[in-house]
Amino acid sequence: MSKVKHINIFQSLYERGNLPMELMYAKIMDTSLEEDGYTWLQQGKNAISCRLVPSYFTVDQLFSCNIRTVDQYNWGYSIDLSNCSSIDDYLSSQFKSKPRSIIRRYVNRLETCFPISYKLYHGELEKEIYNAVFDSLRDMIKKRFQEREETHKEMWRWEGLKQNTYQQILNKQASLFVIYDGNKPIEISLNYHMGPVLFSSVSSYDLDYGKFGLGHVEIYKQLEWCLSNGYKLFEMGVGGMDYKRKWSNHIYQFSHWIITPKENFFLGLVGKIELWKVRLKEYLKSKKMNELRDRVIELINFDKTKKIVLDEVDFSTEAVNGHIDFQMLTLLTPKEVEQIEGLRKAINDFLYTNTLGYSKIKVYKANSNSRGFLVGYNYQGKDKFIELTR
Repeated sequence: MSKVKHINIFQSLYERGNLPMELMYAKIMDTSLEEDGYTWLQQGKNAISCRLVPSYFTVDQLFSCNIRTVDQYNWGYSIDLSNCSSIDDYLSSQFKSKPRSIIRRYVNRLETCFPISYKLYHGELEKEIYNAVFDSLRDMIKKRFQEREETHKEMWRWEGLKQNTYQQILNKQASLFVIYDGNKPIEISLNYHMGPVLFSSVSSYDLDYGKFGLGHVEIYKQLEWCLSNGYKLFEMGVGGMDYKRKWSNHIYQFSHWIITPKENFFLGLVGKIELWKVRLKEYLKSKKMNELRDRVIELINFDKTKKIVLDEVDFSTEAVNGHIDFQMLTLLTPKEVEQIEGLRKAINDFLYTNTLGYSKIKVYKANSNSRGFLVGYNYQGKDKFIELTR
């Protein structure tokens, strides 16, 4: 039986998982863990190997133990709001003029084109709404990752997440941020709360609204909420995706802690062996050997794994001039538009480009051509039409 207990500290911290008793007096930005809802593991039974310890995690008092640390080749991405009083302050300090303009355009264009509302469920949430939102988030993730020919890292434990998160929201340890188009969620973020930190853990969006930069809108609006509610850090977790690098003003390196009892020679030796293993692993990561390993595994499994690829439905757009024979057209309801693959995305792209409200257009199906659709709208007092053909 292994005498090393392995713990993902970052995950356990925010999801209120098991933590070693030795860390009972630890803090996150002056917030004590002792006062929160953790399960504390019995002291002195194992050497404890703690990976992904964030830089703002500190320990003031230890229970007769030794801690050895190793820098990991993993970086965390976060937004420090300590010196900001408004979202405009942060945008001005973090972005140049053109990126600021693009972010604001995403927000303004989204709110112009659709009846948008923003909701952060934190403390109160009906179970029926919770189930609907959580299921929508799962569906968004699946569709988005199928398009990328990948599998999201949280899918294997999704039902467990769904089961645990509802009570955490009621306890104000977690929240769901939702962007609604009318009554339809189009972007969702599952967050965790710890003192002055909000961690955006899992998020996704409706691909039909991809042109509107919903990932940027989500961060923009969540930062507004954080600033209005006294939060000091917006955490985005591990991994240097492009949008994280652009938004982050606090990029830090994770560390790996090995904890052993001071008076136990055997566990001290076990801890030293674990320390050597971790150092070797991080050295290999520094030489990008983990990327080589993943590539080799991918090549080995190439013929064994069949990926689901979503065929994107493309529509061509053309202005229509001249007489329109409405007897040859059928007016579609919003529900019927949603049921035609790719049509809603094509319409949304058109709305974004032309700054038009969805409620101001009418969509027709050509009776003589199952692949053709007509969008009617009013521009500067004149009725205009475009044809969408797939």
